[in-house]
Amino acid sequence: MEIVMSYEDFKILSKNFRKAFGQMLRATDMDEALRLTKRFISTIDKEPIIKDFIEKNHTRVYDFNKIIEEKNGEDKFDLPFDENEEVSYIYQLLKHITENNLSYYDFAFPYREGRKIVNMIKNFNREVVNLLVDHITSYLEEKAIKMGIEGKQNAKYVFNNSSVGNFLSNEGDVYGDTTLNQTNNNHEGEGIQSIAKELIQLLKDSNIDNAELKEDAIDHVEEIAKKVENGEEVKPSLIRRATTALTNVTGLAGAGTALATTIPQFIEAVQAIPMP
Repeated sequence: MEIVMSYEDFKILSKNFRKAFGQMLRATDMDEALRLTKRFISTIDKEPIIKDFIEKNHTRVYDFNKIIEEKNGEDKFDLPFDENEEVSYIYQLLKHITENNLSYYDFAFPYREGRKIVNMIKNFNREVVNLLVDHITSYLEEKAIKMGIEGKQNAKYVFNNSSVGNFLSNEGDVYGDTTLNQTNNNHEGEGIQSIAKELIQLLKDSNIDNAELKEDAIDHVEEIAKKVENGEEVKPSLIRRATTALTNVTGLAGAGTALATTIPQFIEAVQAIPMP
C-alpha cells in the first residue's frame, strides 16, 4: 500500500480518530456504546493508514461465536499477551459485536463494579477497547514524529509497506529520515509553542483533582514554551520535571482523553527539537 498525504491531512486523520474513540469511551448506556463503537470501527476501516496497521498486525481469524459459547458469562475475555495478537483480537471482537448488532451488556457484564451500567461500559472500555486505542494512537504518534513536528510547507509523506515512510517535497524529490529531522528551527519552535498552548488550555479545563500537580505541570509547560520562544536552552532537568509532572497528570486524566493524547506529543516535541 502506498498513500501520499500532506502533514495537514494527517493531522485531520488523527483528529478524527481521537474524536471517534473519545466519544466511544465516554458512552454511558448500552445502546449508545454500541452505536459509538460502530462509528469507531467505521473510522478505522475507512482510513487506509489505520486499516493498514490493523492488517499488518493480523495474526489469525478468531472464532468469536465459539469463544463466547465456551466462555463463562462471568469471565472476562482472555486477551493475548503478544501485542500484535492483542491488536488483532480486540479489533475482531469489536467487529463481531458491531456487525452482528449484539448487546453490549453481554460483553461488558464481567467487567462490572456494582450494578451501574455505566461502570460496566467504562471498565470494559478501559480494560479491553482502550488497549486497541493505545496501539493505534502510538502508531499515529510515531508517524507524526517521523513527519516532523510541523512538517514542511507543500510537502507530502509517502506511506508504504516499509517500516519507515519517505518525505516527498513539492519539487518531487524524496528524502529519508535524515531529512525529516532537519526541520527549520523556527518552525520547530512554533510547533512547540502551538502544542504548549493547546496543552495548557487542556490542563486548565481538566477535572484533575490534584490542584498542586496540575499547577506544577502548567508552570513547567509555560516555562519551556517561554524558553523556546526566547531561543534559550531548555535544560534536561526542566524537561525531567515536566515529564514527571505530565506523566502523573496522564494517569489522573485517563487514557483516551485529549489531554492524555497531547501530553506525549509535547514531551516528544521538546525532546526532539535542537536547542542552542
